[in-house]
Amino acid sequence: MLTLPAAIKPANIQIGEIVRHPVVMFGLVLLGGWLGVLMPGSAPWLSALSALFMSLIQMAAFPFVILAVYFGTQRLASVPGAGRVLVKMIVLALLAMFLCTVIGVLVASVTGAGGLSPAQSTQLGQLALGAEQGVHMAMHGDAASQAVSWDVAALVPDNLFGALAYGAAPAVLIGVLCFGAAVAVQAPRMSESLSGILEGAYRALESLVHRFNALLPVAAFVLAAAATATAGLQAITLLSGFLLAFLLAALLVSAMAIGVLCWRLKKAPWPVLLALREPITVCLFSPVATAAVPGFIQVMSSQFGFSRALVELSSPIAPVFLKAGEAMFFAVLAIFIANLYHHTLSAGEVVSICVLSWSAALWSVGIPGAKSLILGSFVLASMGLPLEAVLPVFILVEVLCEGPRNLLSLLISSALIALVADGLYINNGQVSEAWQPASLKLVFSRKQLILSYFLVALALLAVFCAGVGAGLNAAS
Repeated sequence: MLTLPAAIKPANIQIGEIVRHPVVMFGLVLLGGWLGVLMPGSAPWLSALSALFMSLIQMAAFPFVILAVYFGTQRLASVPGAGRVLVKMIVLALLAMFLCTVIGVLVASVTGAGGLSPAQSTQLGQLALGAEQGVHMAMHGDAASQAVSWDVAALVPDNLFGALAYGAAPAVLIGVLCFGAAVAVQAPRMSESLSGILEGAYRALESLVHRFNALLPVAAFVLAAAATATAGLQAITLLSGFLLAFLLAALLVSAMAIGVLCWRLKKAPWPVLLALREPITVCLFSPVATAAVPGFIQVMSSQFGFSRALVELSSPIAPVFLKAGEAMFFAVLAIFIANLYHHTLSAGEVVSICVLSWSAALWSVGIPGAKSLILGSFVLASMGLPLEAVLPVFILVEVLCEGPRNLLSLLISSALIALVADGLYINNGQVSEAWQPASLKLVFSRKQLILSYFLVALALLAVFCAGVGAGLNAAS
């Protein structure tokens, strides 16, 4: 009987790691999609479950992103040449967005996206008419031009606390950037107490996001089932050419971004992919882009050794401001519609598609969800092609492109950090350590416990009295 050497230990297989493996996650997505096709009537309660998960992860991820931007601004103030680095990143980000439009046009043209047969075109039209009843939009006149407007003033909050409570993500992040810059110029002793308090909240939220991401296999299954139950197999089949072209283009750009990381790190692709496996998986299968931000910050700073200040500042704002996925989406959409209407594109129109898709992506900052799809009409207007006829169908399948769009933003942001990190590359430890699960233990004395119960009862009584007063006021 052979015995193992003492130096060789048996493998410790964790069920959670197996379930969260990308291959298993992809299988769960396919299984969920199959369930959605078989049970289209389950769309309402599946959507409710997916909305519950989105609310949970946003509850922890969005405050984490705010604090990450705050600490990134604080630490970047001490980095030499920080202004020059930020300008380089902004310029390179704009160029990367334009490159995404070019690659999207090339891939969509090569794959022939939108080349449907007459029978398929008829089915697509019937499906769009059937789905149109749930979509409300203005088709002409001034209302159409105001349906999706870019309110620049809304991006700059006049009240930081109001923006934190009710503002959209761009306004919140801009406000936090200004607040962090204002605190950064103060003497360290004046902001030390504030930073200490926020640091504790920052680490607690990081831990909470990791714990919610442990539920991602179940969430991916439910989200895939909800998406296919809502869109239907027919819509996915008819738009398979568009989806294939977009996914291929996203895969190509992602490979280029990882190639940049490998070149700057002087490492082979496989170790880099292994290090990025968890955040990439979260980004692809989570409905919330910010859920993958803690993983990208940890890998880029602690494992790859880039300046944590630059990583904490750029990674959280990438899904909000770096709209590379949207630029590619609009470009592929334009080629698809042109092929659908058998419109032969000239060289000038191809250039126009790239420029207008890039502009529409910038315009989509601050426009949430499927509303940004209406900006595709802005791209197609130069060719005289309508989008409204098939827009309801694209709104149904738009959720299937959400993961690749978020991944493009975060991977391109990571590649830009690698490109501008001359002199900021660090091989030793970073400011904070890797996240480890920890237990939170609260200890109360008997008096404190009685006082807590009394305060909770008092708060509930106040809410009850307020409700009774509101009811009596409404009745009178």
